[in-house]
Amino acid sequence: LLLQQQQQQPSNSFQLAAPVAGVSATVAGKVWELSQEATGCREVQRALEEASAEIRRQLASELRGHVWEALRSPHANFVLQKCVATLEPEALQFIIDEMVLGSAEKAAKSKFGCRVFQRLVERCSGTQASQLVEAVIADFAAVARHPYGNYVVQHLLEHATPQHRHCLSQLVERDMRGLAADTFGSTVVSGALSKAPQESQLSLARALLREEGLLVFIACTKHGHNAVIRTLQVLKGAEREEARRRLLADEPALRTSRFGRSVLQHA
Repeated sequence: LLLQQQQQQPSNSFQLAAPVAGVSATVAGKVWELSQEATGCREVQRALEEASAEIRRQLASELRGHVWEALRSPHANFVLQKCVATLEPEALQFIIDEMVLGSAEKAAKSKFGCRVFQRLVERCSGTQASQLVEAVIADFAAVARHPYGNYVVQHLLEHATPQHRHCLSQLVERDMRGLAADTFGSTVVSGALSKAPQESQLSLARALLREEGLLVFIACTKHGHNAVIRTLQVLKGAEREEARRRLLADEPALRTSRFGRSVLQHA
């Protein structure tokens, strides 16, 4: 109720606790209104860049109750990203809370929300971002196969806590065949082979090798061929030779595809 009352106040009644000047003064009380416009969102971003830490927090507070609208906005999402880049991590908690309340996994699968999600994981501690990451883990199969969600999964494989990175790597390994055969899932397999912890990369490469016929199949696909190339780089000794043997055994088929030909250059 208090939040609704604050949002219903006319913009000229908004008062910052600290004195402001310049662009911050022109956007104060109108942050959400301006954030929804192409020109206005740039003004708000500039104000966030130039303001003191205290004023930034006050300006960002005007977005409370509007996080999900901002995640869907082609303009306001940039303001959220600027908040994440310029505010102290503890001041970002309201963004995380509203994303979790509205479904963090949906945010990971949204065109603009996936960007905010990734910036939060970069800036916040593992403990602070844990609810976001665990929401993706809980809906892993769908997020990993999503046109936008796959980027979030790849980002988490590189930037999440060691425990979460290991957990995500195991999920990729368990669903290796299904992911590798999917257009967007195959980018997650490729990303995991280069961004997951070192020991997980080897386990993933071995899992790909164990799947009968899968190595050659994805070697001829746009995203999958990168996973095969990375597998050849990760495996050593007899395991690498076995991967090469399987690929070369189907060399004629690989040569019919430009992606397959690229793989053969590394075999």
